[in-house]
Amino acid sequence: MSSEVHDFLLLTLDKEEQLLRSTWLRNVTSDEYREGVTLMKNYILHHKVSFWLTDSRLLDTILFADQQWLKREIGPLLKSSSLQRIARVLTEDVFNYIWLENIIQQIREEYEITVELAQFSSLEAAFDWLRME
Repeated sequence: MSSEVHDFLLLTLDKEEQLLRSTWLRNVTSDEYREGVTLMKNYILHHKVSFWLTDSRLLDTILFADQQWLKREIGPLLKSSSLQRIARVLTEDVFNYIWLENIIQQIREEYEITVELAQFSSLEAAFDWLRME
């Protein structure tokens, strides 16, 4: 297992399980958010990640411009990468849940992706779901 720590993001790669775990360490600026997503995207492509667990509990709601940027960046990734499942852990803030559901729906329609995505309020539930056959 290997880890890479940034001021605002921890990335942990388990090559054996083909699992990338990303943990936002604090709330971030727009530039930091984009940098973090780009780092995760590069990990997924370079290491042929199948499962991605992202812990977003410390993030506030993402700006609309960053949501649209995320859709443009992640849509093609979800279509062409080896990703099978993405689990996102977040606070119980309904707005954080809704904005990502909306973006994922738009990505599904625009890019015809088959990657499964689910959102959870606990790490344990997210891990359990990722490991389901």
